[in-house]
Amino acid sequence: MRFQTCLAAACLSVLPLAISVPPAHACGGLFCQRIPVEQAGERIIFAFDGQQVTTHVQIQYQGAAKDFSWIVPTPTKPTLRVGSEQLFQMLRDATQPRFQVNITKTLGECDETMMMTRGAVAARAPAPAAPVNVVSEAPVGPFDTAVLQANDSSALKSWLTDNGYVLPEKIDPLLDPYVAGKYYFIALKLRKDREVGDMQPIAFTYAATKPGIPIRLTGVAATPDMGVYVWLFAQHRAVPDNFKHAEINEARIDWTSGGGNYSEVVTEAMNEAGGQAFVTDYAGKSSIVEASRFDPAPLATFARELSETTDPVEFTRKVLGNGQYFLKQRPTIGIAPAPSFGGDRDQQMAFLRRHLPKPPALTNLTDDEFYYQIEDHRAVIQKAQLSINGPKVLKELEDTVVAPARDIQAMLKAHPYLTRLYTTMSPEEMTQDPTFVLNPDAGDVSNQHVATGTRLCSKAYNPMTAPVELTLKNGLKFIVQGGFLRGNTPLSSPAPMPAALRVEQFSTVGAAALISNVMPQVQSILGKMNAAIRADAAAAGSDIGAPGVGMGTLGPARPAGSAKSSGSGGFGCFGNPVRSSQGSSDDGLAFALFGAGFVGWRLTRRRKGS
Repeated sequence: MRFQTCLAAACLSVLPLAISVPPAHACGGLFCQRIPVEQAGERIIFAFDGQQVTTHVQIQYQGAAKDFSWIVPTPTKPTLRVGSEQLFQMLRDATQPRFQVNITKTLGECDETMMMTRGAVAARAPAPAAPVNVVSEAPVGPFDTAVLQANDSSALKSWLTDNGYVLPEKIDPLLDPYVAGKYYFIALKLRKDREVGDMQPIAFTYAATKPGIPIRLTGVAATPDMGVYVWLFAQHRAVPDNFKHAEINEARIDWTSGGGNYSEVVTEAMNEAGGQAFVTDYAGKSSIVEASRFDPAPLATFARELSETTDPVEFTRKVLGNGQYFLKQRPTIGIAPAPSFGGDRDQQMAFLRRHLPKPPALTNLTDDEFYYQIEDHRAVIQKAQLSINGPKVLKELEDTVVAPARDIQAMLKAHPYLTRLYTTMSPEEMTQDPTFVLNPDAGDVSNQHVATGTRLCSKAYNPMTAPVELTLKNGLKFIVQGGFLRGNTPLSSPAPMPAALRVEQFSTVGAAALISNVMPQVQSILGKMNAAIRADAAAAGSDIGAPGVGMGTLGPARPAGSAKSSGSGGFGCFGNPVRSSQGSSDDGLAFALFGAGFVGWRLTRRRKGS
C-alpha cells in the first residue's frame, strides 16, 4: 500500500521529483554570477519574542487531496491560521548565499587568438485505547483542523484514522515521546471542497521558551541528506542550542558556478561535525525583507471588489488577471526561486472551480477552454443561472490572503533581526530535536561571499581559460584552472580537503566554544596543490608566476605538455548537475511543524558517504 500522507513539511523530500533543468547559458566570462541551487526540503519560519513562538511551515505535497494528512506536536496549546508562500519565496531570495568572483588584476599576457565559446547545463504491541481529548476542531483556510491531546499513541492514531486521516501503520513509536511529554497535536486535512492547489503554509502560535523542530518524527520518512532551512525572526541572532555550529571551508566551493555545489559542501561539513549541526547562511537586519510588500490594504480592496462582482464573465477575468493578489505562489523546486510574486495559475483555477463551477452543459470542456474563453459561453452561463456568492468569496480571501498579509507585516515590523540556518540530515541522524536560542554577542553573517581573483596569463592560455588565483576573505588562496574546479565537487570521490573549516558550540552569551579548526591543514593542502599545478604549467611552457604562501589549486592539473585548457574547461559555466535533495513540556520547547512526511511512503535509508 502506498501512503500519501504528509505529517509535516517533509512531503516533497520523499517524492521522486521531475526536476526542471535550466538551459545552458554562456556567461560571457570565466565565472558565472549565479546563486546556488536550493534543495527541496524542510522550510520553517520562526518568530520568537522570548515567551511565545509563531511558526510558519511550508507544506509541500503531491498526491490526491483525500489522502493528505498532516500532524505535528507542540508543547503547549496552539492557535492556528494560514500563512503565505510569498513570505517563503522572499526570504529564500533575500538570504540565499551568493558566491561572486571579482577579477581585479591580470599578470602576464594571454593568447587572444585562442578564444572559444562554450556552455553547459549545470546540470510496539498496541496499548489499550485511551480517551483522546479534542481540544478544538475548526476550518482554517483550506484545511479542516483539530488540536488533540492523548494519553496513548495508539488511541491518538485510532482517533485520527477514524476521522479521515491517512496514517502509516508504524507511526506509534514516533508519537510516543510526545504523548509522554503531554504535547498537543495539530492535525490537518484538506476540506472537502478544496484541492491540492489550494494548499498554503500553516502558521501557529504557542507559549514556549525555545523554538525547535521535532525532527525525530521526520526521520522515518526523510530522504538521505534532506535539506532543512530555518529562518528565525527575533531581537538578536539565533544559534543552535543542542546542535553544533559549523563554518564551511569555502575553498571547497565551486566559485566558477556561483557556488553550485554549496549543498554538497554543507552535507560533507555536517558529516564531519557528527551529523547534527547547522551553518548560518545569513544573520543581520530583518529589513532585508520589505514589510511593505505585505501591505494588506490593496489586498482587502481587491477582495471587496471581487466579492461585489456579480457578472460571471467579469468575475473570471478579474481572477485570472490579478494573480498578484492571491499571495499563494508555489515554490520552485530544484532551481533558484524566481523573483516574481504573482499568483499561481493552478490555485486561481481551483478558486474559480469552487466559486464558479462549469454549467452541466459544458462539463466536457477543459478548464482552459471554459475559463479562458468565458465570453464565448455567456449564453450557456446565463441559461444555467450561475451566480457568485459574494460573502463566501470575501470570507475566503479575507482568511487566506488579507489576514496572512496583515499578520506577516506585523511580524516583520516587530522583529528587527533575522537569522537563516541550514543543515542536511539523514534519517539515522534524526535522534534528537534541534532547538535554538538567542545570542546577542554572536556577530552578523553576510550571505554575500566575494573572492578576489588574479588572472595568471601566458601564451599557453586565452583570457577565459587562464588560471585564476582566488583570495578569500579569510586569507585562503588557491588557483582554479581552465575555468573549472575539477575534482572539487563529486561526493563519490575522496574529498581533497575537509569541508568544515571550524566546528563550534554556541550558548546564549559570548563567543562560540571552538571544537575544531582545520585552517592549518587546509593551508598545507592548498600549498601542495598549488606547487603541483605550477610544476605542470611550467612543463607546458607556461610561467604563471612564483609560488605564493598558502596558494593551491583544487583538482588535478592539466597534463604536461598541453598548451590549451582541457576539455572540462572553457568559456562559460561549468557547474554541477541540478540535484534535488532540497525535551519535555517542562522545558517549554517550541517545535516547528516538521513532523514526518509520508507522501509516497519510503523507508529507504542509507548512511551518508555509502
